[in-house]
Amino acid sequence: MGILNAFKVRMNTLAIVLIPVCIAIDWAGHAVASTLKLPLFLDSIGTVLGGLLAGPWVGGLAGLITNFISSGTVDPIAAPYSVISVAIGIAAGIAGYYGWHKTWPGRVALYILIVLVASIGSTPLNMGLYGGQSGLPFGDSLYAGMVKGGWPTWLASYIDEASGDIPDKLITVVVAIVIFFGLPNRYRALFSVWRRTGDEKAPAPAPSV
Repeated sequence: MGILNAFKVRMNTLAIVLIPVCIAIDWAGHAVASTLKLPLFLDSIGTVLGGLLAGPWVGGLAGLITNFISSGTVDPIAAPYSVISVAIGIAAGIAGYYGWHKTWPGRVALYILIVLVASIGSTPLNMGLYGGQSGLPFGDSLYAGMVKGGWPTWLASYIDEASGDIPDKLITVVVAIVIFFGLPNRYRALFSVWRRTGDEKAPAPAPSV
């Protein structure tokens, strides 16, 4: 079955409980970034964590719901980008299925994958909705300079978006992995049923008496 096995729906009670936890992490990160006016998004930490722990469906759902909640609270323009959050959760879930987060080369690959998903996916949305700008001051200044210098609009828009995603997704992936490995081994093992690889072993059943 290969990669399709990662998409088997295994929505047990634990996975369902995990989704609001991931949403809370996403929302809190985005609220901090918005309140402090940081040049970051910080809205995908829980999405990536959910994907690594419980698979693409959990990560994708967490990202989807987070964007709609954020749209009504801390970020009015978040809703159109829900598709990007879903894609990030799915990408993290696939990476978790193959155990990328357990090796340094895999972690680098996970980071690059998340950056590409976010930047490539967001660029057409930025162009269609906001004239190519990402809303981050540094990136938007790059965009203005490149457009003025005759660069193609799509390329300027991509560089604008990527300039924010490169540091943002580095923090996102690092924090998600740190949280993942900070969880007790027995807790992580409860999600290992869907993984292709993993060093967590499910707890042995209690002996009968």
